[in-house]
Amino acid sequence: MNAATKSCCPARQKCNDDAEAGIAMSGTQTHLKVKDVMNQDVVTASPGESILSAAKKMSINSVSCVVVVDDHAVVGLFTEKDLLKGITQEQNGFCQLPVAERMSSPVIVASPNLPVLEAGRIIKSKHIKHLPVVADQRLIGIVTQTDITRGLIYLTPLQRVSEIMSPDIAMVDVEATVEEAARVMWSRRISCVVVTHHMEPAGILTQKDILRRIIAPQKNPARTRVSDVMSVPVLPIPPSYSVFTASRIMDRMHIHRLVVQGDKQIRGIVSQTDILRAVERRLQEEEKQRQFQAGSEIPMFTLDAQGMVTYANTAFLRLLGREASDEVVGTLFLNEGFRSRPQDEKRLRQMLRKGQSGLLRLVVRTGPDAVKRILLLLAVTKNDAGEIIGWQGVAWRQD
Repeated sequence: MNAATKSCCPARQKCNDDAEAGIAMSGTQTHLKVKDVMNQDVVTASPGESILSAAKKMSINSVSCVVVVDDHAVVGLFTEKDLLKGITQEQNGFCQLPVAERMSSPVIVASPNLPVLEAGRIIKSKHIKHLPVVADQRLIGIVTQTDITRGLIYLTPLQRVSEIMSPDIAMVDVEATVEEAARVMWSRRISCVVVTHHMEPAGILTQKDILRRIIAPQKNPARTRVSDVMSVPVLPIPPSYSVFTASRIMDRMHIHRLVVQGDKQIRGIVSQTDILRAVERRLQEEEKQRQFQAGSEIPMFTLDAQGMVTYANTAFLRLLGREASDEVVGTLFLNEGFRSRPQDEKRLRQMLRKGQSGLLRLVVRTGPDAVKRILLLLAVTKNDAGEIIGWQGVAWRQD
């Protein structure tokens, strides 16, 4: 069987990934830009270059597209999806056509200073997976759905895989031809099929597999079995895995989707698209909450799992005698700048260490000769796996 083998044990990675997730959540306030996650090594092609030449470049460089450039200007984009369409709908000679005849044009591009979340929204709304990055009318990089997902996954806690996976799975038998599988993929507008043998997962056939093992070596898809070119082995994850863990496994294995299996049955597939949509929904929910908190006259703040301040509204800053959020955000709550009594810090640290919610009465120094008595309510925040990811708090002055 001439198939690619990827070695990875999802179960072994879960503990480390969950630990990393706790650290990652402390970056909720980070404002990532496209320039922070883009790849500066862009694979390009000229408009007159053949499709076969472009396909070989994609295969050699392990990328899913080439940016078509003419005199330093971006004029088109040619992707694995375009290759899939070509081999299912066109006759012999497709691979000898110039790229310009089958590329997507005009191309949606991004500025290096575009927020990553906004780039994710563009990719979702336009049903694309690549954004060339242009500055001063020159190509300086490319950002993909993979890059955006990798960047955003660290900004928010997410739920379990079972809540975002796609249960509608496209499957083909190991005896099917690549052409038959490609037609299924194209008709359903999907990028992979699960290959089964006696209803058990035997492998996965993706657009990239077709590119590398059919188009680049110029094999006939109608005479090649999927079993000869699919990626194996299938290393399924259980539905209980966190989305963060699934994303990290994909990142390490350089793949875009994972089979979800429970009770020896295929339950679904979770892809980077599913994760990106989930991240966007969660961040939008958090943004609505932030807007509510910002306009509230009640002093509000949030802490991460280590007790660092990740957000403080204007009312809370006034309560502490501070003018700018950066005087508080990113610091350990009740650090030396605010603490007045050692016993207050001790009580607070005990509550955080034990993962408790509750009320605290504190005396806080707000200036060289000024102290305030504050009643603090802390509510622990957990993810869907029951793990502590931080605290939400409100405060009242008691003087």
